[in-house]
Amino acid sequence: MRLWLAHLIFLPLAVWALITVFDFRAAANVALWLVAAVIVHDFVILPLYSAADRAGRLALPGTLINYVRVPAGLSLLVLVVFWSTIRGKGEGTYTRVSGLAWDGYGTRWLLVTAALFALSAAVYFARRR
Repeated sequence: MRLWLAHLIFLPLAVWALITVFDFRAAANVALWLVAAVIVHDFVILPLYSAADRAGRLALPGTLINYVRVPAGLSLLVLVVFWSTIRGKGEGTYTRVSGLAWDGYGTRWLLVTAALFALSAAVYFARRR
C-alpha cells in the first residue's frame, strides 16, 4: 500500500519536472513511459520475483538463500544495464566511433556472474567455519 502511495505522490512531481525541463511532447512521452514502467513493475515483475524468492526460501534452508539472492540480483542488474550491448545492438556505430572491437560482452557478463557467485560461496564458507 505504501508503494502505491509513494507512486501517487512522486509521479506527478516527476511529470511536473519533466514538463518544466522539456517541451510538452517529450515530457508526455517520458511520463507515459514512467506510468507504464510502474504498472509493469507492480503487476508483472514484482509478483514474479516474489514467487521466485518464496520458492528459493523453500528450497534453501535458513540464511543460505541470501548467498544466492545477492549475486543473482547483482547479475540480473548488470544484465539489464548492458542488455543492448550484450545482444549486439549498435555494433557498427560503436566500432566506427571508438575503433574498438565489440566482441565479448556476453562472455564478460557470464564471467562477472561466475565471480559474484564464487565470492558469495567463499563468504558463505568463511562464515560457516
